[in-house]
Amino acid sequence: MRTRLTERQNQVYEYIRSYVRKHSKPPTLKEIGRGLAIRSTNGVHKLVAALEKKGYITKTPNEARGIALVDTDPDAYAFDEGPPSLPLISRTRSDAPERLRLRPAGFLYTDPRLLDRTDPDECLIARAGDDGMNGDGIRKGDFLVVEETDWQGLRNGTLVAVLFDETLVVRRFDHANGRLHFRPADRTYNEEAFAPDSPDCYVVGRVRAVMRKL
Repeated sequence: MRTRLTERQNQVYEYIRSYVRKHSKPPTLKEIGRGLAIRSTNGVHKLVAALEKKGYITKTPNEARGIALVDTDPDAYAFDEGPPSLPLISRTRSDAPERLRLRPAGFLYTDPRLLDRTDPDECLIARAGDDGMNGDGIRKGDFLVVEETDWQGLRNGTLVAVLFDETLVVRRFDHANGRLHFRPADRTYNEEAFAPDSPDCYVVGRVRAVMRKL
């Protein structure tokens, strides 16, 4: 049995797994650092060395992409080989959406059936920030499986995760009269409307599933 990983070591391991699945090659240390907002290359090196020591990866010396995951499965990254691990996004401002994946609060294994054949690399986990969709059975604090999607690719009426400043909420999306409209399902909440280029609003994507601890 392999030694348990610390939270930060697990983040690096899952980043490497996701990168290999998406690019068919391992990341460099610099790419790991950028992806996880680790400024020190030496810090990344120590985390990678810990993964190697604990038996999760092997490292070929003097090769920029010399990382290899240790796995007995012939295709360790196939979608049907196990549940995908999706990043749980932390608090992010609507005017800085590029930071959504930089410092995840953690990772959650997710039933592939909830993704409905969507590429797991295009999905993430968020938490509903209010009870605006209580009428549709979504409550504050629920975990949301979100497929990142530009608002231009959404149909009216789609259930979306959207950032209002720093608060991530779920709403019904409509694009009408040159504005983005977000309709709640609870009468105590107001409909919001924004210009498409407003920094106070950012559509993260389509909500695929909701998970809740009973």
